[in-house]
Amino acid sequence: MKNNIENTARSYQDLIDEVEREQAKILKELKYVLTGIQGGRSLSEQEYQCFIERALERKKFDDIAYNMRISESTAKTYYNRAIKKLSKEATLVKYKLRRK
Repeated sequence: MKNNIENTARSYQDLIDEVEREQAKILKELKYVLTGIQGGRSLSEQEYQCFIERALERKKFDDIAYNMRISESTAKTYYNRAIKKLSKEATLVKYKLRRK
């Protein structure tokens, strides 16, 4: 019985490890996709970094600020600017696609 429980626990851990590896792979691919999006080109380096760390890596603003050596309020500003720029670009793309 104890062996069955240990085997089951190992199986679950193997599955969790595999899912985490896949998530990391998807996250990396998503970063590349974002780089190619028109809206991504309109972001400053700081806006882009804040967006990636907050939206994709799910970091807290205080961690982002620490990593970038800026204040937390500045990190929030960069993130909000990125969201506005990306939203504007998404709206333009949506409009252009409707016209075709």
